[in-house]
Amino acid sequence: MANSKNTPKFKVGQVVKYRQGPGLYTRSARKGGTITKVEKMYELKDENKRYYPDGTCKGELTTIKELSKGKAKGYAYRTTSIQPKRFESDIDTFIEDNLTLSFKQAIIESYTDTTGKKYTE
Repeated sequence: MANSKNTPKFKVGQVVKYRQGPGLYTRSARKGGTITKVEKMYELKDENKRYYPDGTCKGELTTIKELSKGKAKGYAYRTTSIQPKRFESDIDTFIEDNLTLSFKQAIIESYTDTTGKKYTE
């Protein structure tokens, strides 16, 4: 984790941009959102890990301490996505390495319609 300290890197109410790239995605390719909750995350116990048919682990971290080995590994951030008008937001959870600070208007302007025109509100 980038921030192994006892304090979270981001706070509730801050606007963040989601890191984009292979293996990093949200439903419907959301671009960013507002942090609504900060939780400690933990490494899952081996018996609670689930695997894809090819043998790769579906996830190694959890916010549920009872399912974990007990040692905190960093923070998880629950966000509500920022969308242009007439589009629905969704809720996603990210580790801090996949977030950067941003501004609401910058997130909205990062979306384009089918003609390539940027949204402004």
